[in-house]
Amino acid sequence: MGSGIPAGAQEPIKVGMLLTYVGPTALFARYEAKGANVLIDQINKAGGISGRKIQIVNYDTEGKPDRAASLYRRLAQEDKVVAVIGPDSIFVTLGMSGVPNEVKVPSVAAPGNYEMIEPKNREYIVSAWGSHGYAMSMVLAHFKDRLKVNRIGYVTTADTIGQWSDKVVRAVGKLVGIEVVQTVAQPASDRDLLPSLRQLAAIKPPLEGLMVYGSGPFGNIAVNQTELAGLNVPVGYIGGNVIPELIKDIGPNVGKRLYIATSRLAVPDTLPKNDPFYDVIQQFVKDYRALHNEAPAMPSGVGYDMALPIIEALKAVGPDPEKIRNHIRTQQKGLMGRQGVRFSRTPQDGYGTDARDTVVVNVEGGKFVFRAYLKESFDRLKISDAALQAQLRELNMIEQ
Repeated sequence: MGSGIPAGAQEPIKVGMLLTYVGPTALFARYEAKGANVLIDQINKAGGISGRKIQIVNYDTEGKPDRAASLYRRLAQEDKVVAVIGPDSIFVTLGMSGVPNEVKVPSVAAPGNYEMIEPKNREYIVSAWGSHGYAMSMVLAHFKDRLKVNRIGYVTTADTIGQWSDKVVRAVGKLVGIEVVQTVAQPASDRDLLPSLRQLAAIKPPLEGLMVYGSGPFGNIAVNQTELAGLNVPVGYIGGNVIPELIKDIGPNVGKRLYIATSRLAVPDTLPKNDPFYDVIQQFVKDYRALHNEAPAMPSGVGYDMALPIIEALKAVGPDPEKIRNHIRTQQKGLMGRQGVRFSRTPQDGYGTDARDTVVVNVEGGKFVFRAYLKESFDRLKISDAALQAQLRELNMIEQ
């Protein structure tokens, strides 16, 4: 070769990327891929890992679980990747969740409802979504503590995931002392949510708050139409619309009473400077802008945090899929993600985050604005760690 470096040392380490670049969630995938590439670019510019560069093998699921399953097998068996970044939606992940275990190649995915995956299929899948559905539902602690809300209604999608979210919201409501008076559901494809919202507006005595679940247009329309329905109450949101392209559609009056529990990366400009993640997030914003010539969004941090445990495992144990899987599940304690959360996964907990460790934000001028730390509300409400852990087990967030 002439360089004196063994040929094997120059071969790249292949890592799969399996995201959904078409359809309503395509925006998220583009941010996720760019976020992951910030880390990969840094590693490769520094000479790789043990002299080997990281090569991303990138495929598009097209939002089809069967296609995702086929591509995952291809990544493992033909491309010989050591791990996979993705998939990035619960719908796709659920439909192919047995494949990583089948091919024995770990997946760092980003489904917001990871707990819906059967425990037997979680052995080779973890989630990198810091402010997942359960964590976002916890905005109800802020409702109870700061807004003095006791009775709410819930708007969700008429599908399996919407039904699950209803169960989660009711459980969190019970934990913090808020009654979910009524749940209404419509198909995720609906673009008029007034029929459901008017049902809730007619309840007597009037509701004091509202929760809305749904990514894409459904979530935004439901939030905006609260005004038309006469539901001028605090609205909590659960879903993926924590990105500039979608939040700009929220009306100014609604934005001020919209509350979202999300990760710190959503508010880099208004995050308190004494926050332990402040410097990390500012550096990530700078690095992301330098590489992509645009500001990151929340899913950009998710993408980085999908790549991060794989890179850390490669540094520690080398390009062996089984060792990578074990390292991610047992050895990475307090891993500092760029969403603004720490990951400490275990074989029983594929999220590895504290669901209370989020920030509460509003929308002003088309941007997210920091309002409070959610954990402070939990402390003031005196909700014990034991009560929280019991609920996590009850909802299958943590395996028994």
